[in-house]
Amino acid sequence: MPRQRSFAASRGGVTLIAIGLIVLVVAVAALSIEALRQGRGSSDPDATVGPAPTFSYAPRSPAPPSSPTSTPSAAPAPGASERFLSVGSEATWRGTAGVCGGIAPLIERSSDGGSTWQSVTPTSKGIAQLQSLTSFGGRNATAVADMGSDCARTTLRTYTDGQFWEPYPDIFAVDTYTLPGERAVVVDGKKIAAPCATPWGLRSGSGVTAVICDGTAYRLDGQNWTTLTPDARAVAVASGHVYVARADAACTGIRISDYATAATDIDCITTADTAGPLALDATSAQSGTSLTLWAGSKLIDIPG
Repeated sequence: MPRQRSFAASRGGVTLIAIGLIVLVVAVAALSIEALRQGRGSSDPDATVGPAPTFSYAPRSPAPPSSPTSTPSAAPAPGASERFLSVGSEATWRGTAGVCGGIAPLIERSSDGGSTWQSVTPTSKGIAQLQSLTSFGGRNATAVADMGSDCARTTLRTYTDGQFWEPYPDIFAVDTYTLPGERAVVVDGKKIAAPCATPWGLRSGSGVTAVICDGTAYRLDGQNWTTLTPDARAVAVASGHVYVARADAACTGIRISDYATAATDIDCITTADTAGPLALDATSAQSGTSLTLWAGSKLIDIPG
């Protein structure tokens, strides 16, 4: 008869087989985990990495507002208050422009260096606006002026210490004056474009011409204007030089500078009244150039 297995023996074998399988599975799993650990690269998101860098997220204080660069504003064109000054060897002449149809112009003459003045305005000729004033011949003067209700421009001259003035059309044809409405000036009878719409302070003589436009002084070189300096208050010319009275932060009054081939500071006039318009004149002589500044109510002599 075939031999019968006992039930207890069979159950024991099965148990041993199950335990063996469990051990084998655990071993395989352990080997797999170890293999995974060995195979992880630096790009593995679960790989061990160094401590993360720290950042400060405190709100950043805003930068302080930058201070705007302080630039002096250009002095406006003086208009009716524009001043003219011309010093002769025997008389000194000064004037204010006035305006056609409005404020009357004024021309004065002094025979004692500016201590006293006499009005010599040619009101009987119907002068309406003064455009220029120039001494000549020691005691005489020439003026470019707008005359009458229609403001017709012409040149006047006096040979009688300002008592009488007469028109000289032939001189006017080659004279020098501004044309603000046309953005131009006339120099020795030739029309030249101006560097701005409202030129003023035009001075010409001895082959050199200067003007002020929007607060900047210019010199005429041929048909072109060369910039000299900003903050100009008055200009004068003599012997190829342009002299400029200008505002300067380092000068508590008015700085006088010479612009020939290079800029040269002459003096700081601390006694100058800078509140109103100025006029500057340059006179050449064998001993050199003398400068005179009209500021406030005073004439100030400046060695050139």
